[in-house]
Amino acid sequence: AVDPIAGEISGVIATDDLEPLNGVSLDLSGTMQMTQSTSTNGAYLFNNLTKGGDYTVTAQLDKNHVNGVSTFDIVLIQKHILGIEAIANPYRQIAADVNNSKSITTLDIIQIRKLILGIEAKFANVPSWKFVDASYTFSPTDNPLLAAFPEVVNVNDLIGKVKADFIAVKMGDVNGNASTSGAVA
Repeated sequence: AVDPIAGEISGVIATDDLEPLNGVSLDLSGTMQMTQSTSTNGAYLFNNLTKGGDYTVTAQLDKNHVNGVSTFDIVLIQKHILGIEAIANPYRQIAADVNNSKSITTLDIIQIRKLILGIEAKFANVPSWKFVDASYTFSPTDNPLLAAFPEVVNVNDLIGKVKADFIAVKMGDVNGNASTSGAVA
């Protein structure tokens, strides 16, 4: 039975192209602990939560690193580095920084190339997907990689129903063509 005075936290995990991501593991910590995975519509729901409690929602998916990663992504990163065509989208800038150095350099290209060639099976410094609190707004003037963007959602003094959505970023996939269905995992 659903307790009418209990709280709930729900959300959708989707890419910046609004494609829902299947198979993301959601961890709820704090006053109560729960885990669940997103379905094909990218949705999750934690319900019957203790009202007034403090909670943290964390999203994780770390498999199939090569999903969506191709030589075309390398070309886009090269153009960005050379100043020919900047990667304007902050989420795609995060995707390009596969060595997690907070900058986009030829070192990222080297790691992507090793992944494509099968020399390495995964990125050494990042999971295959990163998740950004969807309510967070990147400053247009700042480098999004230097911003301490929130990768968890904190909910304090939970009352009623709270939405906690995440933008999913496929690392290495600068043109955004990664598959978002769990079938590829």
